Amino acid sequence: MNNIKYKKNDLLIEGVSVRNLAKKFPTPFYCYSSKTIIEKFKKFKNSLKIDALICYAVKANPNIAILKILSKQGAGTEVVSEGELIRSLKAKINPKKIVFSGVGKSLNAIKLAVKKNILQINVESEEELELIEEITKKLKKRMQIGIRVNPDIDAKTHKKISTGRKEDKFGIDIKIAEKIFNNYRFNKYLDVIGLSVHIGSQITSLNPFKRAFLKISRMVKKININQKIIKILDLGGGIGINYNNDKVINFNDYAKIISKISKDLDCKLILEPGRMLVAESGILLTKVLYIKKNKKNNFAIIDAGMNDLLRPALYDAYHEIESVKNNKGQKKKYTIVGPICETADTFIKKKILNELNQGELLFFKNVGAYGSSMTSSYNSRPVIMELIIYKNKFSIIRKVDTVSNQISREKIPSLISKIK
Repeated sequence: MNNIKYKKNDLLIEGVSVRNLAKKFPTPFYCYSSKTIIEKFKKFKNSLKIDALICYAVKANPNIAILKILSKQGAGTEVVSEGELIRSLKAKINPKKIVFSGVGKSLNAIKLAVKKNILQINVESEEELELIEEITKKLKKRMQIGIRVNPDIDAKTHKKISTGRKEDKFGIDIKIAEKIFNNYRFNKYLDVIGLSVHIGSQITSLNPFKRAFLKISRMVKKININQKIIKILDLGGGIGINYNNDKVINFNDYAKIISKISKDLDCKLILEPGRMLVAESGILLTKVLYIKKNKKNNFAIIDAGMNDLLRPALYDAYHEIESVKNNKGQKKKYTIVGPICETADTFIKKKILNELNQGELLFFKNVGAYGSSMTSSYNSRPVIMELIIYKNKFSIIRKVDTVSNQISREKIPSLISKIK
């Protein structure tokens, strides 16, 4: 997959010149290769060799254009909020391919999920299960339920994106989950037949998956020993990508583990990839505003800030940064920073690049996941535009949310006008 590449003195995305895009639209902006997303999905699906429903984790990138692309490949979605559910429905995702996870589902979100007859709600606490039962009774509906368990497995990923350890907020203890399956097996409104697990994100080793899936397999066999109660097995997602010479998981090896643990369980499988389907499809294009020097640093101050790409400030995440101008020149070390009034607005230190000049175009790699989805208007900055490329043509898939639009949602009430 080489849909983003240099040609002469320019960067091309599926044949479209990034330099020309920058002449047409103000930086910064996100730009995606649709072909990369499609190729990633097909590669993952074809590696499985088993029947499984692939539900894209919407939180990675919730743009409805991207949801539509994946839907056309046969994907469903995994959502964690009412907003993500609404987006999925707007993108015409089949409700019977939508799974609703998350520890803090609101009353309105659960009502919407029940009314739309989505495939499954993955429950993360006994209190949540009781609330869903109340809602289904009032609506006279029957809802399919998955119990998300916490297997107490350390995925060896960043502590802020680990979800499968006992100290993490996600999932239900396995012993409590076993009791829930037994207690709700004859419930009139809840069809508790699913088991769900997700141990974290950006996982680059197969071992945590092996350990978690083995625990889950044993649990299914134990509960189903006399009667088939668990019929659906949701194995989550979490496969990492190569940001900085990271070792990545081979899809075929991952598929072999799933095939091995599931072959005797006779359960319908759900998988929830997110990052690995979309991350490599996206770049963030930015421009050098100023070159500032002091005794310790050459600062390249760019027009993209931490509000546009939060991951480096939030997780100390690494994103490779390169110049669109792929020419030779004197090498210098730059600390690349944004315009936000926070020291945390630092993207990379001591990056070796050809000598940079004011106005030069740079781009961040692998930002298709958790880039635009985490943007904000901090410092009263506009939420930036998103573009997508398909067959040598580009389209805007998110307009710039201007500061004027932000202010239009605010109000100076009459009581403030009276203040002296």
